[in-house]
Amino acid sequence: MKPQSIFSLICMLLFCAYSCTPPADEEAPAAAAVPALDLTQVKAEIQAMEDAYAAGLAAKDAEAVVAYYADDAVSMGNNEPSSVGKAAILERIKADIAADTTGGSVVFEVQEIMAAGDYIIEVGKSTSTDADGNQTNGKYVSILEKRNGKYVCIRDIYNEDAPSGAN
Repeated sequence: MKPQSIFSLICMLLFCAYSCTPPADEEAPAAAAVPALDLTQVKAEIQAMEDAYAAGLAAKDAEAVVAYYADDAVSMGNNEPSSVGKAAILERIKADIAADTTGGSVVFEVQEIMAAGDYIIEVGKSTSTDADGNQTNGKYVSILEKRNGKYVCIRDIYNEDAPSGAN
């Protein structure tokens, strides 16, 4: 390559670099401030949803339970196929309520909340107690999204812990 060509190339690169960089006295436009989520408040809101879910189960009110879910939710239950959509989830809840002969209750405890963009990831545990006082523990993960001003579950997965002494 000729020396004039190299000099011309260097000049063009310097011109491009200088013209693409704003002058030091100009400030870049400020990004719009996104308010930080108060995860303590979000956790309390999600816990209230879990309490309402448990109350719906105790009352054998499938409609109250399914209020937790978005219309397009997918619920992946213990030892069963996924329920896709709110209507399928409602049918599964109705069947679970009809099959429940324990006369017990369940408590859900939100253990951890994480924000991921527009989503909230919830990690929790469940404690089911039958009429005789026997307890079964479980765990779950829910992904929630705020729609129309309130959180709804769009995905969840849960399972029960193995009984003590089981492998």
